[in-house]
Amino acid sequence: MAKIKKKTTKTMLSRQDEIKSITHTVSDYYQAYRQQANVALAVVALVLIIVMVYSLVQAANEKKSGQLFAAAYDAYDPGGGAPPNYPVALQRFQDVVKQYGGTTNGAIAEFYIGNTYANMGQPGTALKEYEAFTKKHTGETFLLGMVYQRMGYAYLTMGKGDEAIKAFSKAETLVGTGTATLELARLYDRSGNSQEALKKYKAISDALPSSAWASEARAKLPPPDLGQSQPAQPGAAAK
Repeated sequence: MAKIKKKTTKTMLSRQDEIKSITHTVSDYYQAYRQQANVALAVVALVLIIVMVYSLVQAANEKKSGQLFAAAYDAYDPGGGAPPNYPVALQRFQDVVKQYGGTTNGAIAEFYIGNTYANMGQPGTALKEYEAFTKKHTGETFLLGMVYQRMGYAYLTMGKGDEAIKAFSKAETLVGTGTATLELARLYDRSGNSQEALKKYKAISDALPSSAWASEARAKLPPPDLGQSQPAQPGAAAK
């Protein structure tokens, strides 16, 4: 019995030594890499602070840019039957872009700068603004679709039907069946490309059956085949 007790004590001491050894190893490891760990923690904390500050600044900028944009749009489309003041609207939209170009309202203001030039009878200048937008805001899918759509109208104003088709096609790809699809159908129809025109009219009729566009589209489409048999010709011999 005495021998067994001695063996158990020795085993317990061995385990204590092992635990102490592991503890010292962890402590030594921490001491050796403490500086690097502290630096890493500091970097993470700094990144979090930067992100928080950026978010707060961005939110404040969006609010300020929204107020400027609203003032610009009031001049662009005052409502109540009042005439638009395009020169004032243009200057205000440009101020939004100049001061808050990195905000969503700044991007929308860039779009409206092109629209304002178009409404002022300057489609060439409008196209330059639209083209600049397509290069700068590649991630703004919906706005890009709207820009390409307005580019299509600008090309039509300048008598460039082929370029208009390209622009409307890009708009349709980005935002789906809609205004651009109808304009493509009309352009194909006028150019004599009845097959493509019918495809676009059918797309509108199927995707937007309750819209006014669908009424126009259905008027262009052939009557539906109801699967009825053709009436027998008079005098045809029965077989």
